[in-house]
Amino acid sequence: MLFHRKVILIEHQTLEIGKFDIKVNGAYDNIKTFPLHVKKGKKLFVYVKSDNGVDISIVDSMGMNEKFVGAVKDKIIGPLPINNKGTMALVLGVFPGDLSHVEIEAWMK
Repeated sequence: MLFHRKVILIEHQTLEIGKFDIKVNGAYDNIKTFPLHVKKGKKLFVYVKSDNGVDISIVDSMGMNEKFVGAVKDKIIGPLPINNKGTMALVLGVFPGDLSHVEIEAWMK
């Protein structure tokens, strides 16, 4: 199992999405993005838990939406194949005016 170990891309963390912030365009900080530095041939996993539901998009290194899941409250997304080495993105969002407390973690195997 040496070659199948878990490589952490985003350490487990908690955050708030959708806070009112007058400095942000639209006055709500309702979208968060995270870069994922990935290697070809691996599988991507993303864990998301939220109290209010959050929309998730995983974008591949070519800028194409690889996976979209709406209103997630507690889910592991994956395994998603990684076809190209580079930077993928995890995008989390809620509607303006909604507030979600979210836990996230991402890894590849």
